[in-house]
Amino acid sequence: MTWQPGTPVTTVQDHADWEAWRKERKREAQRWRRARNPRIDYYPDAEAVALIYGMTRPGLGGDLSSVINRIVRSWAIERGVIPPE
Repeated sequence: MTWQPGTPVTTVQDHADWEAWRKERKREAQRWRRARNPRIDYYPDAEAVALIYGMTRPGLGGDLSSVINRIVRSWAIERGVIPPE
């Protein structure tokens, strides 16, 4: 690779080198995210789907992950697994 990060992309070879560098950076970022954020494969039943989608909303905290986090946290507090906030 002749192109180096921080230098201009001026030739066809520079562009190819930049593309390879960018692809590797994306892979590194994805490995970092997956190492720190576990992913759980979950297929909810129809009642759970209705509950989860019923709690979603546009904006911060209304996405599926946030809703499921609130449900799990609420269950854990109710069962005494974690102290109330």
